[in-house]
Amino acid sequence: MRRRVVYFGLLGLAVLVMACGGESPSQTSASTPAAPITKVGVAGVISGTFGELTFNGQSLLTGGTSVTAQGKPAAVAKIQAGTVIQGTATKTSQGLQLQSVDVHHELEGIIDSVDLAGSRIVVMGQTIKVDALTVIAEEGPGGTPASLTLADLRVGDRVEVYGTTTPEGIVLASRIEREPATSSLEESYHGTVSGLNTTAKTFVASGYFVSYGTAQVIGLLADGVKVEFQGTLVGMNLTATSVQVDAAQENHEAGELELCGTVSGLDTTAKTFLLMSYQVSYANAKVEGTLADGARVEVEGTLGVGASPALEAREVEVSYGFTGSGASDQDKKGTITAIHATDKTITLETATFWTDAATLFVKGDAQVVFADLTLGLRVELHVLSTKTNAVGQAYAAKVEIRRP
Repeated sequence: MRRRVVYFGLLGLAVLVMACGGESPSQTSASTPAAPITKVGVAGVISGTFGELTFNGQSLLTGGTSVTAQGKPAAVAKIQAGTVIQGTATKTSQGLQLQSVDVHHELEGIIDSVDLAGSRIVVMGQTIKVDALTVIAEEGPGGTPASLTLADLRVGDRVEVYGTTTPEGIVLASRIEREPATSSLEESYHGTVSGLNTTAKTFVASGYFVSYGTAQVIGLLADGVKVEFQGTLVGMNLTATSVQVDAAQENHEAGELELCGTVSGLDTTAKTFLLMSYQVSYANAKVEGTLADGARVEVEGTLGVGASPALEAREVEVSYGFTGSGASDQDKKGTITAIHATDKTITLETATFWTDAATLFVKGDAQVVFADLTLGLRVELHVLSTKTNAVGQAYAAKVEIRRP
């Protein structure tokens, strides 16, 4: 499986690269592929850096792509690092050419609380876990995303949260977008349908009694399916304006499927785990790295048929064995001028930062280690300034090696 991102010169082919982290505008393919074209389904978290996104180590081309967000028409610019997509693509010699995708967030609403030390926020009662790979951003001047830290988020901020929900009900955030204070935002709710009454057009989800008689319904409602719904709430009664069945449950056609996301529900006896609402069987797969709940992985395989088909994995690669801490209040960029291997500190020009076993070291789309650092490298640090060592140096929760 392809893991490393190849960086092109500024005058070379513009690409989007889609794997698991970073930021990027939409870009288009520039030449006809020489290799055979293979159609695949794609589902998961986009990665990379601004201008160069990745998905499973492949460049992402978006010329002519049909894009929706939550099932509604959207611009290609909606595709950003950390967003979750589901759709179809073709593999070409230039990379992965998207055909049609839906950009899907897990939650949209107002922040109730921010826990910097615990790397968590609560949105409309839902706990959101933030790690070192979570992209936190807001739209800057000219539409360019501006990077934020967890400490920049405030109670009352309006946000869209992308990621996956664990069986325990916690959302593992891959991206958090803070909306402008002046923007209009209709709160959205998520839950699992029960007590569906197709005559009265009502159901219960997350404790809300939902009436959907006048709502736009996308997907097939049934007891047990996960849905997102919006509308007017009075007490615990909600009159829905829209109801959307989780796209992952509408399933791709049987065939080739590539996934990227965070493992949950790992069963080492049955050799299965959950990823992006799919059950993945890795009994006959080539597995690179150590699987564990919370690890971020890339998967290639074949989707079966039936109401709840399993993905029979052919390749499973652990891209990040752990995803680190999202507790940071500063971003620091610079060139490494000193490395202290014994106490695991690095110096950028005149400022020195300490690291430990929980620090996440990243290069491209791969996890690396402290020993991979060398003098002269350009890096970006996610720093928690309030966490200092005995000599007052700030803690680096993440060290990302940047291209020259």
